[in-house]
Amino acid sequence: MPYGDGEGPGDFGTPRVTEGQGRQLRSPRATGAGRRLRAVVMLLTAVALGAMLSSAQALASTGAPVSASPPAISGTAKDGNTLKAAKGSWTGLTPITAAYQWLRCDASGGECVKIATATTTSHKATHEDVGHALRVVVTVSNVEGSGTATSNATAPVAPKAPVKVKAPVISGPAQDGQVLSVGNGTWGGTPPFSYGYQWQKCVLKVCSNIAGATSSTYRVLSAELKQQLRALVTASNAAGSATSPSPMTKKVIPGPPMSTAPPVITGTPLDGQTLSAGTGTWGGTGPLSYTYQWQSCPLLTGECADIPGATSSSYTVQPLDVASNLKVIVRATNSLGAALAPSLPTGLVGALMPSNAVLPTISGLLQDGQLLSAVAGTWTGTAPISYAYQWQLCNASGEACKDIVEALESTLKLSPSVIGSTLRVVVTATNAAGSVSAASAATSLVGALLPVNTALPSISGLLQDGQLLSAVAGSWTGSPPISYGYQWQLCNASGEACKDIGEALEATLKLSPSLVGSTLRVVVTATNAAGSVSATSAASSIVGALLPSNTLLPSISGVLKDGQLLSAATGTWSGTAPISYGYQWQLCNASGEACKDISEAVGSTLQLSPGLVGSTVRVVVTATNAAGSVSKPSAASGLVAALLPSNSALPSVSGVVKDGQLLSATSGNWSGTAPISYGYQWQVCDGKGEGCKSISQAVESTLKLSPSLVGSTVRVVVTATNAAGSVPATSDASGLITALLPSATAPPTTSGTPQDGQLLSATTGTWSGTAPITYAYQWQLCNTSGEACKNISEAVASTVKLEPSLVGSTLRVVVTATNSAGSASAASASTSIVTAILPKNTALPTISGLLKLGSPLSATTGAWTGTPTIAYSYQWQSCSLLKTECKDVAKAIESTLKLEGLLNLTVRVIVTATNAAGSVPATSAITGVIGL
Repeated sequence: MPYGDGEGPGDFGTPRVTEGQGRQLRSPRATGAGRRLRAVVMLLTAVALGAMLSSAQALASTGAPVSASPPAISGTAKDGNTLKAAKGSWTGLTPITAAYQWLRCDASGGECVKIATATTTSHKATHEDVGHALRVVVTVSNVEGSGTATSNATAPVAPKAPVKVKAPVISGPAQDGQVLSVGNGTWGGTPPFSYGYQWQKCVLKVCSNIAGATSSTYRVLSAELKQQLRALVTASNAAGSATSPSPMTKKVIPGPPMSTAPPVITGTPLDGQTLSAGTGTWGGTGPLSYTYQWQSCPLLTGECADIPGATSSSYTVQPLDVASNLKVIVRATNSLGAALAPSLPTGLVGALMPSNAVLPTISGLLQDGQLLSAVAGTWTGTAPISYAYQWQLCNASGEACKDIVEALESTLKLSPSVIGSTLRVVVTATNAAGSVSAASAATSLVGALLPVNTALPSISGLLQDGQLLSAVAGSWTGSPPISYGYQWQLCNASGEACKDIGEALEATLKLSPSLVGSTLRVVVTATNAAGSVSATSAASSIVGALLPSNTLLPSISGVLKDGQLLSAATGTWSGTAPISYGYQWQLCNASGEACKDISEAVGSTLQLSPGLVGSTVRVVVTATNAAGSVSKPSAASGLVAALLPSNSALPSVSGVVKDGQLLSATSGNWSGTAPISYGYQWQVCDGKGEGCKSISQAVESTLKLSPSLVGSTVRVVVTATNAAGSVPATSDASGLITALLPSATAPPTTSGTPQDGQLLSATTGTWSGTAPITYAYQWQLCNTSGEACKNISEAVASTVKLEPSLVGSTLRVVVTATNSAGSASAASASTSIVTAILPKNTALPTISGLLKLGSPLSATTGAWTGTPTIAYSYQWQSCSLLKTECKDVAKAIESTLKLEGLLNLTVRVIVTATNAAGSVPATSAITGVIGL
């Protein structure tokens, strides 16, 4: 047979005969033989039943425990109530021991987890159990082994409605205009609580609600003078609400003025405008009177000073206020005192912008060389006003005007460049408010002076065939620029009957054989903006014939560099045409001597080759006509130089533009006389690739980027050098150099004891990345496994003080490192579970009431410390008259006890304080003897 609560091997019953069987054994109709037969049958039956009972007992009394009926939980599933577990019925070898483990499950009884320390036959429901169903797992063990059985789930644990423990208290003086604050008080019940407030005014202890006064603070009004105030605090949780009034304040007394909203200034802070000031809003006992004092606050010093005489509610802004802020100080006065309230400052007082009333004008004679003057016109606006001038050149219609560079004075001297145009002047008036420009009307056209000849043109040069004559324009006056035109004329031997020579329109004339035996003259025409005037030179002597003769040595032109093409000029020759020319180039030493013909160099041009570098060259020109030939060498050239390096493709920069990376420079493409060597100079530039400066010692073809370059660009200057010299070329600027994002090389750590009231500290861990790096902290609350972490509001310092709400959880800190590249975060390992502080009794429970049968006794909890919330349970005990032995009073587990059946006994109460850290009992003193 199975055994259960209160049962053991000795509790197994003995076989019993049914009632029907008993009547058969006592039948009066049985004979003697029948009686003997029945006796034999009864004997055999008893033997059989005994054997069966022995077999059943043997089976039930051996082996490991097996559950015959599941454990059961008794009690009401409510926060603060104590539930009890019965282990159920078990079979197996005795003796047995039973162990208990309470489980917290979801509302449907699934997803259960063990409740730490809940390992006895009873469990007091806590705040953490609210909304969860509970089960108990019973493990029964004997020498043969153990067995486990789980109870059915309770209903979800219900919350406990708020219960006032300590009434709220009002702080602050009960005086007109003052602000009162009310605390929440102390409440028992299932957290979390939310709180509502209602302030009341009371007359003779009869209180009524103050409309709209529903926050935790309240400013006292004059209407409440001589009345008392109190606040109703309503605590609410999932189970319901409860309301507690605070004690009433003293009667409200009058108060001095108190600013509740600062004065406000209206109007535009601009020179000449009128500003107005309101009084603001005031508390305190009326009537109140108000005075005003305006102040000026200069921008540079920021210090405000009273404006003399500015003591009304309005103020007209003065020029001296420009570039300052204005504010007003309002003084409120009643019979109890006075108080000051400053307004917020206005924006900076602006000056009145200059405004043109009469346009600028121009006076003076509009002719080349004359002086014009500008009058600024008439202006209004905040003084002082300064004036600037800009003369402009306009077309003949007075339009399309453009500034005349450097014509910035109030006068302008007319120059030939403005002839035929019109002018105007732009006057810019400037004061503290800014600048405004106004333009004059355009003038009439500026006139020029007609050219006048003061010395006739003349002809110079040798009058021989092949010679070059030159015309001198003579002397002229008039408005420049004056341009000159030439017309050569052919005249007879007497200098008469002159006719124009077709196309002879230059200042020089090359004499040709057709002119031999005649004379020449030139007509010069001078022209400017005013018109044209002509003057004619005297006729020359007769033009004579000439054998070839060199009048100007041959010359060489071109760049004396490797690869360049030199050209030979024949020089100047006279003589009768036609004249032909031959060429012979010669190679000379560095001094231009020891010259030798260059084979096959007989053209008018010579291509320089590397073999000529470091030497000089010259050309010999031979002039030939019918009369013969004449040769003349040119002067020797300078030294033939190497070809300077020339860049055809700019240098470039390659690599990742990030702190710590290596950039490489290519030299680009170059031409020029070999060999060419290359030098490098890296430069740092602003973000637009401008304002570049050389980086000290950065003269290699590679550059390692450093933190100082972050946010800038770089470029490289490559200098190519050969025998001809050096030439630099600059690459394009790189992209912006970015910083290296912070990276955690060692995670943050936490230190300190994870217990309610203790201080935890965080280190940043170790980070790499571009300096400077700043650090921010965010503490997180995690579950008991260190997971499902969430930010703790306002816990953003390197330390955090542990609070009761954190008990039963773990914490970690997330450190965010930030530099110019961005931010990166790293989390510390989670702490161990934050523990509560076990309740500690500081004053024993007490019992009050009449020690008389039928009377109620009441128990106080006594005084306790420890992590809130602390819940209390009670167990009354009855004690012997001598107070030597006490026993629990059945079902006496409330804070009150009605005295029944305890005559001539004494009682005491055991109060058990429970919080998240566990439970601690404290026992009251024993009462006196209970009487009738």
